[in-house]
Amino acid sequence: MNSRLLEYILNGSIVINSLDVLGHWIKRFPDNPQLLKIYANLLAVNGHLQAAANHYDRAAQIYLREGQFLNAVATKIAQWQAVKPRKDDVEDLFSVFQGHTSDGKPATAFWKSLTTDELLDLCQIVENISYPTGITVKQLGEIERVLNFVVSGELKESNYRMIEDQQIKFKKPIQVLKPNDIFGAIYPFSEDIRSQSHIVTLKRTELVSIKKEKIIRLCKVHPHLEAKIIDLLQVRDFRKAENGSTLARKAKRYNLTTPISIEIIPDKDEATSVRMAGFARDWSVSGLCFLSPDHLIEDSHEAAFKAILNGHKPEVRVILSIEKMSLVILGKIVRKEKVVDHGKIYLSLGIRFDDLPPMLGGAFFAFAQSMGFLNQGSNAPGIFPEHMD
Repeated sequence: MNSRLLEYILNGSIVINSLDVLGHWIKRFPDNPQLLKIYANLLAVNGHLQAAANHYDRAAQIYLREGQFLNAVATKIAQWQAVKPRKDDVEDLFSVFQGHTSDGKPATAFWKSLTTDELLDLCQIVENISYPTGITVKQLGEIERVLNFVVSGELKESNYRMIEDQQIKFKKPIQVLKPNDIFGAIYPFSEDIRSQSHIVTLKRTELVSIKKEKIIRLCKVHPHLEAKIIDLLQVRDFRKAENGSTLARKAKRYNLTTPISIEIIPDKDEATSVRMAGFARDWSVSGLCFLSPDHLIEDSHEAAFKAILNGHKPEVRVILSIEKMSLVILGKIVRKEKVVDHGKIYLSLGIRFDDLPPMLGGAFFAFAQSMGFLNQGSNAPGIFPEHMD
């Protein structure tokens, strides 16, 4: 009976507004992190901020031990919003975060990538929001103004492709958003992007939400934060649509009519670099998609590619040789997947360039176009996979 009642309390079917009554349940289930968090919320509402912070901290420690990283992050944020932390406290938690084994989730990779100062400031603008079942969280066609992390619960996302007059052209498959998923197309910051999905809660759901306007202000204080937001949303968009690689690269894109090569720069533990030949699609001033026939990939290269799946973004040199001139651009590999073209399998690497000086970028594109090696547009003629076999 007690277990059934506890389940009702945890899913929000039963709401207890008495500290004494809820404290009784805490004594019965002292190691239930969700119950500790509910009790801490009630303590905070009643002005007992230090006691609330203590219970948030207990809950966060349990979440971390159980491997629920995002739940731990959300709970620590609630703790620090109740009682402002010292920088030493944040640095201690930061060390714990870095020691946490990666679960391969983009949300986890984002929070672990933050510096201590970024984490401190971000906690001041985050909102912890809970919704009961059946609540619409996002409407089709509304302006995207919030980045959301799903901490607990489930949501149904119905995706649509919109045409210019905002009428529905066709409906894409429905998907269920679960803990560690993200939603909210807030990038590029300069654009007002309209939602192409309708999202409603299937269960009691907790979100960590950050408003776009506050993220923009924070990016001006922490210049490297914007790139981390791009990486986070890029992964989300790759999963959601076939053309997801265009999310972080809204500039004009080109196809190359000449082969290129890349050199993956080794970590300190690696002895030699990995060099591969291939071709480029969707080349822009901020990145490209590199493809190479899968059967040409040597077994010795697989170790480098497995690290990408674990959240590592190795540095890479993109090398374009034109007659007697060789151009090298530095960047990072942010995505790896296998794709099929004309019935054959190819390795696809998403590469984001390091900051390319405008003068260099403009000069390269002008030169490449004048030489006939560069064609604009995603459907422009270029060198294709079958040309490399």
